[in-house]
Amino acid sequence: MPRYEGSVRVYFQRIYLGNSPMPLEDSPFKNYDFDSLAVSAGDAIGLNSVTSNHTAHVTLEVFDSPAEVPAEVREQPTYWFTSSAREIALTDTEGGTALVLPALPAGRVVCAVSCSGRDEAYAARHHEHQDDVRDIERWHIWMWPEA
Repeated sequence: MPRYEGSVRVYFQRIYLGNSPMPLEDSPFKNYDFDSLAVSAGDAIGLNSVTSNHTAHVTLEVFDSPAEVPAEVREQPTYWFTSSAREIALTDTEGGTALVLPALPAGRVVCAVSCSGRDEAYAARHHEHQDDVRDIERWHIWMWPEA
């Protein structure tokens, strides 16, 4: 199971994971639901951060099939996008790429998502007024092709 890790700058409380380059026809750019942990869209998922102007850490794990996905991962909230490109990228809202990985087979990709450190990241930005908050908010995303 391939594993990728990196940090991504968060602007406007959102980061994206999906087709690279991301077409704009059916993207999470157009979904303004910030109440959920993430939002599904045709070309990508939008990950809703707790705050803006900080750097989040992201771990991506990729399974080749649904049969490989452990039960504890399946208990996490799931979202989806449709793989239609040669690569998948983790990007910020300005188009800056933090991670690039080979795309899964064409079709629907399921993403289980968890996030820790949200309260701490929010406190650092808004109560402690820190300017360079790095890797306090930690995302973990597991991806696999839908059966």
